[in-house]
Amino acid sequence: MATSLEHELLLSRLAASPAHFQALLARLEDADSVTTADAGEWSPHEVVAHMRAANDILEPRVLQVLVRPNTPLIGFDEERWLQVLGYAKLPVTDLLQTMACRRKELVSALRNVSAEDWERSGIHEVRGPMTVYELATQIAEHEDEHLAQIARAIGDL
Repeated sequence: MATSLEHELLLSRLAASPAHFQALLARLEDADSVTTADAGEWSPHEVVAHMRAANDILEPRVLQVLVRPNTPLIGFDEERWLQVLGYAKLPVTDLLQTMACRRKELVSALRNVSAEDWERSGIHEVRGPMTVYELATQIAEHEDEHLAQIARAIGDL
């Protein structure tokens, strides 16, 4: 069981993440037109589009479990989600703006939950039971991974 300090640290990470993406991409003259030189690597724009799709899937799970414990958590293919919604065609600034707005809402909701609520679980169809804390941690870790990916890509320009 995570402590209140661990909850607060996680909330801080989640709250700060959109600004970290914005700060990294602000270093580019035009993040929408940057392509990657390495085969198999994503451009910064592709990373942000992927994050938008992944967060569309991951963030609502936290709220679903808070509202209805033991709810089924359906596995989705975020790449298919990205294709269907056309996020790769949207400007990076639009993707980041939506990310920041939705993240504020999520963090605000999580600041109001009890210690017991952090331990509520949903049942992921592949991973099995996942608590609110584990779901929120998954979001933060996924973003950390892709922040590092963008930093590498920018460093390679």
